Amino acid sequence: MNTGSLIAGALLLLVGACTSPLSREGRLPPPGEGLADATYALAPVPGDSDAAVAGAVSLVRDALADKGYRETANGRYRLEVGLASAAPELEVQRAESGESAARSMRRNPIVLCRPRRYVLTVGMIDRASGEVLFRNAAAARHCGTSPGKILPKMVRAAVNG
Repeated sequence: MNTGSLIAGALLLLVGACTSPLSREGRLPPPGEGLADATYALAPVPGDSDAAVAGAVSLVRDALADKGYRETANGRYRLEVGLASAAPELEVQRAESGESAARSMRRNPIVLCRPRRYVLTVGMIDRASGEVLFRNAAAARHCGTSPGKILPKMVRAAVNG
């Protein structure tokens, strides 16, 4: 084996330490064509939201439009979108990958970045009856200062499965 192959293999191993599989939990939104009224109104987003949240909302709107939903001021459903992030060492009751952070660190002991765990939640509630049409979450770990690269994949998982 030559030195170039060894270096390339080592770099691939290091890059792999910062990736995680995307997971989703919960019901997917049904196709809009199958609903009597596939309109929705966006729930207010907190005023102190950052660009990542605004980006998530925009991507979710586009994905729902592709699925047959329309946004209107008095839509039948209320759309809720949330984006949270935390250090992956923070343990939660239901880890998104079914694997603890400690186990993940043993598997990938060399990390050249500070990964963050991102969780995108999307749900729709009937504004008249309060019935939940769907609610789910997509989660992943990602290295970098923002979730911009992983967010489109998370939205696809949350809306399309």
